[in-house]
Amino acid sequence: MSLFSSSLLLCLVTASYAETVTEASPSTCPVIACSSPGLNGLPGRDGHDGAKGEKGEPGQGIRGLQGPPGKVGPAGPPGLPGSKGAVGQKGDCGEKVEYDSSQIDSEIEALKSEVGRLRNWLTFALAEHVGKKYFISSRKKMSFDRAKALCSQFQGSMATPRNEKENKAILNVARDDAFLGITDMEWEDNFVDLTGNKVDYTNWNGGEPNNVGGAEDCVVLLSSGKWNDIPCSDSFLVVCEFSG
Repeated sequence: MSLFSSSLLLCLVTASYAETVTEASPSTCPVIACSSPGLNGLPGRDGHDGAKGEKGEPGQGIRGLQGPPGKVGPAGPPGLPGSKGAVGQKGDCGEKVEYDSSQIDSEIEALKSEVGRLRNWLTFALAEHVGKKYFISSRKKMSFDRAKALCSQFQGSMATPRNEKENKAILNVARDDAFLGITDMEWEDNFVDLTGNKVDYTNWNGGEPNNVGGAEDCVVLLSSGKWNDIPCSDSFLVVCEFSG
């Protein structure tokens, strides 16, 4: 047999065997599927968040305890006033009390006596008493306006002598230069008291009043007992007079 014939016969036998095997034992899985499983790969990246779902129904569990109260807030604006209430019933009349008028009278007399002793002490210690007038010095120096206010505060007025005796009494109390309640503020050289009445008694020093500088509208009692016109802004002792 030739070489070509032998090769052809071998090919036919091989093909026939292959068909026989294929028909007799059909394959049930691919070669790759039937092989050993491979290793797991790395995890993939997180996906995007999905759309928010609808609110669910309230749970059926037990309700929790109420929390502590919060801080008290600021007070609100006051409300409108309420309507006026009904008038209450009239109360019972009080009991009449009888006063002992004799006791009150005795207290008044004791007070008068105390005032009298006080006047006597002032006359002896700090004041001069002429007729129905008391002249008392504060022993302080101040301007004319302050002196007038001080005397008025104690329901008195600035000392204003109406005669030589009162002028001397004021001098005895002051023992230094002191304001008198006399001015010519309203009309130059027309000296009046603090009520606006012209003074009849005067005791000017020689050459006075001279209104030096055109600003001397007040009067001071000198230690000699004579008067001098001076500026009202100057400071001198204060002597007040009180009616007895």
